[in-house]
Amino acid sequence: MAANGVSSGARIVCEDEARMEAERLLADPRLHVSDRHRAFLRYIVDARFEGRSDAVKAYSIAIDVFNRPASFDPSSDPIVRIEATRLREALQKYYEQIAEEPGARLDIPRGRYVPIFVERDHTPDPEEDCELEDASHPVDGTPKAAPWAYGRRLRHAVMGGAVLAALAVTGVLAYRAGSPAVLHTRKPFVALSVNAAQKDKADGEAVIEDLAVSLARFGTVRLTSDAIAMRSRTDAAEQSVYDIKMRYAEDSRSFSIWWQVLDAGTGEAVWTDEERRPAPSGSRDDAMRDLVYGVSRRLAGPAGIVNAIELRRNLPQTAVGNICVLRGEFAVELRDLAGLKAARPCLEATIAADPKDADAMATLARVMLWTGRTTGDDSYFGRGVDLANRAATVSPSSPRAALAQMATQYQLGQNEMAIAAGRRGIALNPENADLLAKLSMAVFLSGHWEEGLRLASQAADIAGQSIRDASFVMILDAYRQGNYAQAVFLARQVPAADTPTTVLKLAAIARIGDRSVTDKEIAAARLQHPDLDRTVSAMFSGTRYDRDLEAALRMGIQEAGLKAPEVVSNDPM
Repeated sequence: MAANGVSSGARIVCEDEARMEAERLLADPRLHVSDRHRAFLRYIVDARFEGRSDAVKAYSIAIDVFNRPASFDPSSDPIVRIEATRLREALQKYYEQIAEEPGARLDIPRGRYVPIFVERDHTPDPEEDCELEDASHPVDGTPKAAPWAYGRRLRHAVMGGAVLAALAVTGVLAYRAGSPAVLHTRKPFVALSVNAAQKDKADGEAVIEDLAVSLARFGTVRLTSDAIAMRSRTDAAEQSVYDIKMRYAEDSRSFSIWWQVLDAGTGEAVWTDEERRPAPSGSRDDAMRDLVYGVSRRLAGPAGIVNAIELRRNLPQTAVGNICVLRGEFAVELRDLAGLKAARPCLEATIAADPKDADAMATLARVMLWTGRTTGDDSYFGRGVDLANRAATVSPSSPRAALAQMATQYQLGQNEMAIAAGRRGIALNPENADLLAKLSMAVFLSGHWEEGLRLASQAADIAGQSIRDASFVMILDAYRQGNYAQAVFLARQVPAADTPTTVLKLAAIARIGDRSVTDKEIAAARLQHPDLDRTVSAMFSGTRYDRDLEAALRMGIQEAGLKAPEVVSNDPM
């Protein structure tokens, strides 16, 4: 291996070959690296294939992979450079071990975090169907993959095919022998412990008891009293175990819980954070409840820390169970058609393995719903409703089932039934601010303005921060009342605003009447949101607005000069 991490004269392979090598490498048990190194490798590989390599720097890796705080300084903390060096060394040893096997190789040049996929000791053949490039002399500074000649002649024709076939069969058999055919992942276990000053000890113990109840209501984790003992009795790949250590403190100005999530198997701290609430002017019990709700949502909520860590685990795509549920929920929140399509067979396999898995049914119901909405095919909606109702029958106490019922019934125009399902979900899981925000939208769009706005404000209070659906309701209410400047102001306060929120902002700006500002904002929005016109269309399909509100929205969108609504594809709910 050359000094920069890439062998001199190495030849770049095409995209398909690179993707195959990446997945094979990450699944190969012969690559002896830690879970953290696998996460590092997965992170830069995904960025490479998604065209985001230019944005991958030491800072982003430290934040996203190693859970460093936003104040991380690469110049004073060399963790990324150190771990990158260790990963390069592990890759070098791995490829030396399999030197006789054909295929591609992943290299990470020094000084960069962009993986390059090259052939293993390949010498170009002038009779090949494609032309390979030299990795040490990329065109325009960027390595380009040449088309792979699937039917190319092997230079060593004698026994070549037999050798390749034998190696392939041996490799597959060895991998299958070393790992189960299907990995059935389970909800993670968590163990809670708390420290507090002597004066706060009683309050700290009360907080831990309330927090245990609150975490359990999300239905995303299972509680255990001894993380280490549980880890020793479980399969690390099938069952994650986390030890959550907390420190409770209060003074005259605020209550706070500092918490740290540790992998019980390795003892490694994978996340550290703090939740703080101001001291109450009213009920102390209400303030303590808000603090507990805020922490439990951060840990076990739909987009909580534990779920985020679970999603980053290096698990095979064939794994079923809890990981399929998490992947499906992630695809739904992103409205990502490719992710939705990938989630369906995974969830179906999970249900086939366990016909009583209500979480998998509920998630598949939402996947079906959004597959139908993103493709315009309403044949998916009936199956979605059936799955949601089945999930609620199997597990009446599941907030995921209630959410699925609310979403699918709303799609079919059964607004009151949808709202009733949402209320049932909130009764089961009152700390679920994300579910509450979705309920607020269903209520508001049904014409119950004050109640919808109240629920949106309540969701934001529980979360301690803005939530997409709740913010959308607040902006929409300002727009409905003709307070367009306030609507624009609220939209600008939303961090990393999604496309529907941006559409609302543009409509409000257009209603204010400054054409030059409107044109400038639309030009900027089109650069940031390529799906702008598609989202405009989607906002009027599958969403049942009050007639007056719909008319006002259409007028603002038309004045902005955006495309007239036509077909369903996506919307904020």
